[in-house]
Amino acid sequence: MPTALDTFRAQREAADGVYARLTEVSQLLHQLRGQADALARNDKLRAVLQREQSWLDQAQRTIEEARRWRQVEMQRFWPGVWRRWALALVFALASAAAAGAGYAAVTRPWAAELTALRARMDIAEFVERRIVTMTPAERRQFDALMRGNAPPKR
Repeated sequence: MPTALDTFRAQREAADGVYARLTEVSQLLHQLRGQADALARNDKLRAVLQREQSWLDQAQRTIEEARRWRQVEMQRFWPGVWRRWALALVFALASAAAAGAGYAAVTRPWAAELTALRARMDIAEFVERRIVTMTPAERRQFDALMRGNAPPKR
């Protein structure tokens, strides 16, 4: 069994090891801080960083301006599209109306002539039906009347 003195010695050795490691880490941090300070004091590096920062600022301004242009473009896009479609619709309606008016103007005289011909055809069909349904006596009387209206033969 380890005694209290052995335990104390083991703890002391462990503490000395931890202290040695902390001393090494402290020295490394001191070296890193010196290198970082040296880098921070480097004028060339500082100039490069400032140029990069100005480039980033300019790129950000360019992107913001492009976004604004895109928004303006979108705001102007739809009214133009609506105007073009409205113009196409007006043209289509006007051409349909003109075609309808032209068709009506062309077919109106024919429609009147067809109406007159239908009335004459109805009369002719009535006469034809009447002739077909005549009795022989009515037929002889009709033929006599028709010969009387005929111009004399020479």
